[in-house]
Formats: sequence, C-alpha cells, structure tokens
Amino acid sequence: MASEETQNVIVAEKALKSFCVEVLHKVGVPSDEANLIVDNLIEADLRGVESHGVVRFPIYVKRIVDGGSNPRPQIRIVRQTRTTAVVDGDNGMGQLVGVRAMEIAIDKASEGDCAFVSVRNSNHFGAAAYYAEMAARRDMIGLVFTIGGINHMTPWGGAEATLGNNPFAVAFPTDRDFPIVLDMACSIAARGKIIVAAKEGTPIPADWASGPDGLPTTDPVEALKGFVLPVGGPKGYALTFTVGLLSTMLSGAYFGSEVTHMYDKTETPQNVGHLFGVLPIASFEDVDAYRTRIGKAIRDMHEAKKAPGVERIYVPGEREHLALQARRAAGIPLGGGVFRELREMSEHFDVPLVASGAA
Repeated sequence: MASEETQNVIVAEKALKSFCVEVLHKVGVPSDEANLIVDNLIEADLRGVESHGVVRFPIYVKRIVDGGSNPRPQIRIVRQTRTTAVVDGDNGMGQLVGVRAMEIAIDKASEGDCAFVSVRNSNHFGAAAYYAEMAARRDMIGLVFTIGGINHMTPWGGAEATLGNNPFAVAFPTDRDFPIVLDMACSIAARGKIIVAAKEGTPIPADWASGPDGLPTTDPVEALKGFVLPVGGPKGYALTFTVGLLSTMLSGAYFGSEVTHMYDKTETPQNVGHLFGVLPIASFEDVDAYRTRIGKAIRDMHEAKKAPGVERIYVPGEREHLALQARRAAGIPLGGGVFRELREMSEHFDVPLVASGAA
C-alpha cells in the first residue's frame, strides 16, 4: 500500500484553481491576471500534462517573491508591421505575456493575413499547446515556439549544457470537439516529468537523461544535476537549436550562454523568448472544405490497421482531450510530493487547500 507521502491525492479543479489564484494575489498579481495564469496550469493538469501543471507553481511564486519575475508587467509592442510585432513582456509571468502575444497575432490575422509575433523579456510560459489552441478556436493554425528557462541539454558531441529542450506546438482546427495538437519538447522527455519524478521519489527510464557524469541514469535527482537527452540523437539536437533560434533571434531574448537557471537564480530576470504564428484557414482554403478534409485525415488514422494488442489509434491531442473530460468530472490527481509542497504553501500564505480524496 502506498504511503501518505507517495499516494496520489485528488483535488477538485475549482478548489485547486481558487488556491493558486489566491496565493498569486497575495504576492502581488492582480486577480484577473492570476486567473489567467492559473487557468494555463490547471488545464495542463486536466490534460494529463503534469510536467507543466501546478508542479511549476511553487517556483513561479518564489521567482515573484525573490524579484526574478514582475507581478504587474506593462506588456507592450515595441515594433510592428501590419502582419508582425515584437512584444516586450516587462519580465511578466510567461502565461500573461504569451496570451497577449497570441492575441496580437490573431488580431493581425483577422482580415486574412498570416501573422507572427516575437517576444522578449518574458518567463517560462507553461504548456505551449495552450496558446496554439487559441488560434485553432478561431479557424487558424497556431504555431508556438519557446526557449527553455534552463540550459540542460548539450550540443551533439558536447559536454556542457548550452541549450534548453525548447518546446514547440502546432494546433489544427478540426471537425471534432478537439483540435489536433502537437506539443513537444525536443528532449526525449520534458524536464518537468523528471521534476515530478524527483518530487515523488520514483525512477525515470534510462533513456531520458544522463547524470552530471554524462552516463545514463534512472535517478531523477541525479538527472536534474545532469542533462536531458535529445529526441532522435543529432537530429533532436538540430531541432532544439532551430527552435531556440526561432524563439530568440527575432526579439533580442536570451540564447545559449546568456540563459540563466530558472530554479537556481530566482532573483534574476531571465529574458525568455517566444514566437507565435497564425495561419488563417480561409486565406488558403474554404473552411468547410478544410474541415471535411481534416476530418477524413483523422478517420484515416483511426481506421488504420492496428498492431497486435492495440485497441485504439489516437491523433495528437486526442488523449489529452479525453483526459481533460475525465479529470474535469472526477478531480485532478496530484502526486503526494506535489500536494505536500502545495500544502506547505497553503500554511505559509494562510490559504486553504482541501483534497477531495486519495487515488
């Protein structure tokens, strides 16, 4: 039987969101902005993407308290054309900056133009899918790129971390009640998954990371001292490098040796960069015709011959959509270590956090 420290705890979505919003409010984030930030985190947990959910909440709060992030940023456009913009996030929470930048891109594309918005002076912005889906809900294909907030990957053949795992996301509108969404880091596993494993005291697969000695490890604590491994070997390194350049070179955000450590230097602004793009469907194809064709593309995947033991084939984003529906009804399972850390914050900030039960 699992111990209390390792047993999963169920927390209702409303209770978890209320707790996080109130804590952010206590450290100086206005209520409306706090709701937006927390919505991003809670949606990640609802979708089963725990690596970008409330496991990140304590470090976000610590960075605000220590002065590394600005709780009341003045986000502004510093350069623009009809179809492009550069946004300065004023060191605000990445979720706030990310939503504003994607809104600008969508607004610029509302009359049929493709649009791209680059960002500087932001912070870690959570799950990239959140922003790509904003565009998909407007009959646009959403593109999102971001630099990692920690250098924890070496260039191929190197022995020094000079890259993050630099996630990106692409979201396609569909004829279903969910978009097709690719959201991936360029490492075999997101570092957030290793953080979750370290908090829960559970081993990780040997191909996720190496320790500080450069050798593969299943110990998540040692992995956090070492390096994540790129997906696809040298191709993954090249992809990581490319996403990093897209995320920074158009805005003046930090890259490579300029990047500081999100967890270790909590008093230091990070100047994180992002790039947001939108492709309006109607500029290329009749929207109804597009929906018919993408519906067939989904059916082609669903109806493909299955390998032995496989009951169902999914398209990207479909599993997360099903998880969201289930967890919205049943509550969000949090690992014992994550819940314990949130309870410590509950006591420190005098904000209640009540579990619904154990899982």
